[in-house]
This record gives sequence, C-alpha cells and structure tokens, in this order.
Amino acid sequence: MRVLIAGGGIGGLTTAIALRHQGVDVLVLEQAKELSEIGAGIQIAANAAIVLRELGLETAIRSVGVKPQSYDYRDLRSGKMLYQAPLGDEAARRYGAPMYNIHRADLVQILSDAVPAESKRLGARCVAVSQDARGVEAKLANGETVRGDLLVGCDGIHSVVRQHLRGQEQKHFANILMWRSLIPAERLEGLNLEERGNYWFGPGRTLITYWVRPKNLYSILASVPAQEVTRESWDESGDISEMLRSFEDAEPRARKMLEQCQSAFITGMYYRDPIDSWSSGRITLLGDAAHPMVPFLAAGAGQSIEDAWTLARVLSRRQDDVPGALKEYEQRRLPRTTRIQAGARAVVKLMHETEANRIRDRNGRWKGMARIDPFAETSWGLAWDYDVVKATEGAPGEVLNVTGLREGKCLRRPESQRAFDLWKFAFRPEDVARGHDGLREAYDRFLTTNFPLPAGTIAVEDELGDVKAWRVAAPNAPRGNVVLHFHGGGYLIGSAKGSLEYASRLAAAVDGVCYTVDYRLAPEHPYPAAIDDAVAAYRALLARGVAASSILVSGESAGGGMAVALVLALRNAGDPLPAAILSVAPFADLTLSGPTIRAFNGDDPAANRDLLTFMGASYFQAHEPTDPLVSPVFGDLTGLPPLFVTASQGEVLLSDATRLAERAERAGLDVTLRIVEDSVHVYPIFPFLPETQTTMQELAVWARRNLRRNDMKSAAAE
Repeated sequence: MRVLIAGGGIGGLTTAIALRHQGVDVLVLEQAKELSEIGAGIQIAANAAIVLRELGLETAIRSVGVKPQSYDYRDLRSGKMLYQAPLGDEAARRYGAPMYNIHRADLVQILSDAVPAESKRLGARCVAVSQDARGVEAKLANGETVRGDLLVGCDGIHSVVRQHLRGQEQKHFANILMWRSLIPAERLEGLNLEERGNYWFGPGRTLITYWVRPKNLYSILASVPAQEVTRESWDESGDISEMLRSFEDAEPRARKMLEQCQSAFITGMYYRDPIDSWSSGRITLLGDAAHPMVPFLAAGAGQSIEDAWTLARVLSRRQDDVPGALKEYEQRRLPRTTRIQAGARAVVKLMHETEANRIRDRNGRWKGMARIDPFAETSWGLAWDYDVVKATEGAPGEVLNVTGLREGKCLRRPESQRAFDLWKFAFRPEDVARGHDGLREAYDRFLTTNFPLPAGTIAVEDELGDVKAWRVAAPNAPRGNVVLHFHGGGYLIGSAKGSLEYASRLAAAVDGVCYTVDYRLAPEHPYPAAIDDAVAAYRALLARGVAASSILVSGESAGGGMAVALVLALRNAGDPLPAAILSVAPFADLTLSGPTIRAFNGDDPAANRDLLTFMGASYFQAHEPTDPLVSPVFGDLTGLPPLFVTASQGEVLLSDATRLAERAERAGLDVTLRIVEDSVHVYPIFPFLPETQTTMQELAVWARRNLRRNDMKSAAAE
C-alpha cells in the first residue's frame, strides 16, 4: 500500500511517521521548497505527547521544549491572578504525559527528520486529485501525476483536497487578529517570566505568552479586535506600534514584555464549521483540512496528531478495505474534533469579552471553578484527557461527541431511546460554540418545540411579588392546591415558559394550579439571586391567602435542588413551611462530589461533569459551594415536610438524588424515593414515557395524602 499525503505541516508529517510506524509506505507532497514554519510557539498537551511518545519522538521534544508548571490567568490591567491551572508533573500524573511548549520550527524539524528523504517531496504543490476503483492520483503544479492507493488531505484551511471533495465552502473570520513574536531571553531579564503559561486577559484582547526554548526564547501571541489594526498588508513587519497601542493600558510587567518585541507578524483568526463527512472513497481529510479551529484550546496541532495516529492504526487493520477504513477513521474522529472545534470557539468568546459586566461574570465563574475544579479538568480536560492510543484499540462508539456523550450509547426501549435522542440533539455545535448564550437559546428551543402547552390548558403571565412567573391550569380546575415549580438548567439556562407543558401536568396531579417561576439566572445573577427569588415567590403566595398546607414546592434538576434549599431557607427564617416537596433529578451538590458524576459521565445525554462544573461555578462563584442553600445535600433537613425524590438509573445526578433522600431519612422525614430504569435525566418532562405516567399517578396519590386543600377565595383562585 502507498499513501499520498498532501501537505507537509505538523499533521502531514505526523501522519507519515505514524503510517510508517504501522508498516505503510507513504509519500508526502509539500508545496514549499524547504520545510520551515513561521510563527511562534505551539503547545503540545498530554493527548498529543502520548502519541509522540509512542512514535519515539518525545525525547527529542523534551530536549528542546519547555514543560510549563501552570497556566496563570491574570487581569491585563491590574495583573491580579484570576485563575491557575496546574500543569507540570501534576498534569503528567493526571493525563498520562506532560504539556510541552516548543517553537513551531523546532517541532517541524523533529517531525521532518523522522521522515526519510525518499518519503517526502518538496516543491510538490498538489493542484488537483482524482480517484478510481483501484487508487488515487494527485496532479502537481509542474504537470506531473503521482499515483497511490489512497490520499490524505493535510493541506490546511485552504485545502485543495477538501475543495475537491466538497466544492467551495465559506470560511469564517472571528474578527480577531493575532500578533505573534519571539523575544530572546536576554531582553526579558528582570521581568520574572517563569516557565509557566503567563496569560493576561483584558476587554476584547488577550496575551498568551510562554517560553518555547528554556531560558532562551519567549513566545508572544497577542490577540486584538480586528478593527484596531489598519494596514494594507498583514505580512511580517518590524513596526509594532499598532500592537503596543492595543495594550497601552496593560499592567507594567506585561507592557515591558511587549516593549521588548523587535518585530512581529499578524494573522487573522479563521475557522470553518464542523462538517458531517471527511471521506469519499479513497480520499480523506486530516487536521486543519478537516476541522480548522480557532487556537484557544491549544488543540489544533494536538487534534491533527490524534487524527494521524487513528488513521494509521485503522488503516493498518483494514488495508484490504480502504474506503471502509476511512469511514471508520472518520467515525472515530469526527465527533471528538467537532467537540473541540465548538469548545475552542466558546473559549475564544469567553476570553474576549468586551462588556464590563460580562467580564465580571466570567471572572466570577473562574473563582467558582477554582473551588470545585482545582486541577482545571473542566477547563482543559476535554482536550487533554484523552489517550488516543488506547481509544483506537476500543470500540468506535466510545468517542465523546459535542455534548460529551459517548456516540455508541443507547437505551433498551424505543420510547426511552426517543427521549434519549431528544436530549442528544438538543444542543448543536453552534449552540455550544456560543457559550451560555447559545445554550440558553437551544434549551428553550428544545423545550418549547418538543413540549408545547396542551390544548385546553391556560397559561397566564403573572408576578409573585417582584418575581415573574406563569400560572398554569385547566380552565375549570379547582384552585385549592398550588404547585410552586422551579425549572432546571443548572441555574444558567432554562425558563418558566419552557416548563409550561410539565407545569400543566403538575397542576393536574394536585388537582389545582401550578406557578412556574422565572428566577434570575447566573452568571449575571449569581447566588443568592435564585434563592432570593424563590423565597419572594413563596411569600407572595402566602400574601395572596394561599395556605402553606396547600402548597407543593417542586423542581427538576437545578430546580429540584433549589426546591429543597427554599424550604431550608423558610425553616431558618421561621416562615410557614409548604406541605410537601417534589425533587426530580436534583442538582443538589454543586461541589460535584457525588460518585455518579464521574461514574456515568459520557452516558447521560442531558448532562456531564464539564457542563455541571461550568453551570455550578457560574452560580455560586465566590460563595462557598457547601452552603446548604447552594447544595442542600449538605444541609440539616430536620423538620422539613414530606419529600418525593425521583431520578433515573445511569444519569450523572443519580447520587445527588439518592444522597438527598438518605440524608432526609436520617433527619426523620417522610421520604419517597423512586428510581426508574432505562430512562433519562428529568424523565417526567417527557409525557410519552410510561415511567412518567406511572410517576405522575403516584405523585397524585402522594399529593392528596400530604396537601390540605385551601378553599379560601383568594387572588390565586381568580
């Protein structure tokens, strides 16, 4: 077998080395007349270092690169530390290999030296490709045609091979320009720039800086809004006055560092949207040709290296079925790279916030994450915590998709699989790429599209005190019993309007009315905003003449935890307590210490550890997450009313539900715990599930036993 590789960059050269490692003949076709790499530094995280180790290259990289001890995030103007991600030996223990920072030219040279001269051709620009049943042909700019058994397009974001497969496609400009520079060590004396990732964040701009040769050469990546640079050419230039103007208010150490740049060159930040196929017959794509991404997860090169190993291993096992091998390669890689593409765009958005309030919210989230994610697993683990060498020997369906779900996961029954698939496709790559703004829109779309308000049910906008809510009931339903409901969404997403259909069934279960509350969301409104709104809404019901003995406090997911936290707050304040609490799949421990958070991570289409960390940290921020009003699983539940808890076996929040129920039982509460099999997170919102119908029937009986109807005429009854 002979494999043609179009492109001799990091992806193309690693592909050649990996294929040769598997005994496959290769020919790299590189348009440049000599292999060199302009640019500055590159970060090789554990996921890529594991592959390079397997290929026998780690020692060479270690000899010229730097092993940073941490990523230090600082405010650009004040220099204040915002967040620290430990690396060095800690990262090596956690992820299986250390992080290396290295000059791009040094990495390319190491890779090139590992490919023998007969396996690469320089000055060989591929201008067209074709294939037939027996092989492929690459036409070069000099008119020559080269033939092989298959062709891998490693020719970057402007890939000729991709254009052959897919035609002209739009690339996107992120409206960010990046200055790159390298500074000799002697110019940085006295600035105390340790062997760390020294990062500064300011409004709409960042400085990403680190050593690429130990105490010898320092790399600068300075990103700025596109409109701040006005020039006819973005080529290399010795004039850095524009860059310095963009960072004129930087704190002294950062400013002095930038002033040592003698030259810099500038490039735009471009990306393409994820695509659903990379391969056709005997031709496939790899690296930036397949999944060009913005560089803010330090993941572009790493994903190319992962691609290379996967392609080589799959092809070595299926040389008699090249099209099948390429489809398997794509099946193993496309979900993961789509996840990284979306995640990288979300990080770009997060790190380039321009509005003061959103910067405050982001920094508050980092404070929260430092409390529950001290090793930065959520910040960086989605890219780094992956051993492709092991993964390629396992089933293709084990790969995690854009929402952190194993692609091969499925449920047993058709109706539960239907609910599973609704969750699985609730968030698209573009939604994830837009951060919490995109997640909010997607979640409301998911709920309102799939669960419309039933015909014959009336939903009216209302206010409970100063808190917005919806009042939901059948037209002629009795008004005596009241459900006060809190929607889910990790305190970050969701709305009362999205819960109207479920609210209608809750109202029917208690033979009364349901108020579903639009409490304020994080990160704009961190703790205690949500619990304050819950208390205000409950007290407003009492003020309307609704008896506490006729109120069922209800919630699902984050709302399920908040329902319990609300009653704790009411007890502590001496308010009359509601008659009962319904907590569905509660997010009741925002420290994420429940064992099923890790045990079922990747199996739950609705939630995963990364997302829950992001959500929880957005809510409690600088507050202590073990506070029972944040995480009621840590509270003293003595004196609370009867509690009904339900969840699904296999969901990540299962242990939150069971631990909450166990703690309530130890406190002497009347507890009903219902765990269902072969189902999904907050299964009661899916009305077509048999277990939903059974649970709602059980809930109705339980409510009749615990609620005492309020027959008073009140504003709530009108």
